[in-house]
Amino acid sequence: MKLAILGSGTAAPLLDRNCAGYLLEAGNEKLLLDSGPGTIRRLLEVNADLFEIGHIFYTHLHNDHVNDLGAIIWSSNYGGNRKKPLSLYGPKGFKEYYIILLKKLLKPTKLNFNMNIHELRNSEIKINNITIKTQPIKHSDTTKSIAYRIRYKNKAFVYTGDTEYCNEAIKIAKNADVLMTECSLPGNKNPKGHLTPALAGKIAAKASVKTLILTHFYPEVLKTNIRRDCAREFKGRIILAKDRMRINI
Repeated sequence: MKLAILGSGTAAPLLDRNCAGYLLEAGNEKLLLDSGPGTIRRLLEVNADLFEIGHIFYTHLHNDHVNDLGAIIWSSNYGGNRKKPLSLYGPKGFKEYYIILLKKLLKPTKLNFNMNIHELRNSEIKINNITIKTQPIKHSDTTKSIAYRIRYKNKAFVYTGDTEYCNEAIKIAKNADVLMTECSLPGNKNPKGHLTPALAGKIAAKASVKTLILTHFYPEVLKTNIRRDCAREFKGRIILAKDRMRINI
């Protein structure tokens, strides 16, 4: 598997860090994980073809993770030649969000490609030789959130999306080759719904993962020594995500 970081930032505007978005390639499949604003441009910057992406997985419905969905639908319908169907996946409430987006806001005359919409909870799906498991995760009281465990050719990659320290995050990440999780706030905070470097490291250590990718940085945490603070809890490989970075899983 190959991972391209499309957005390692948050809702806080940063010139060099887009909102959340990640492209995972497994065999011939290209899977998009979240699509915050600016994702389409970042796909171009990493030489990825939007119309070759057949599956998009959303962790939750906060704007910095889902905003470019409307643009993706619009581009696929009017901006190019999409031949592949587009399957969308998300937590409880995602179908309602999609209907409002399509029928009330976008209102295309017709869709020129097939769309498939799925809500997931404790789910397992297969796409060719890829197995994807989901786990509800603790992030927000106002929107449901899920984490994804993606397995291909004996490699396991986990993306939590936004989360606080919780047993659910440890459970889905257990023994993963790579865990990608958020690292929103510095260690002097006691965050609800988010992680500090040390808390992210603690999840990785308890889950016995091999490599930890930290992402979703607010400006405050970027002023601290993220790697050092995380390494106090986790002794494995630590990668600090940057936009346009490519990582082999």
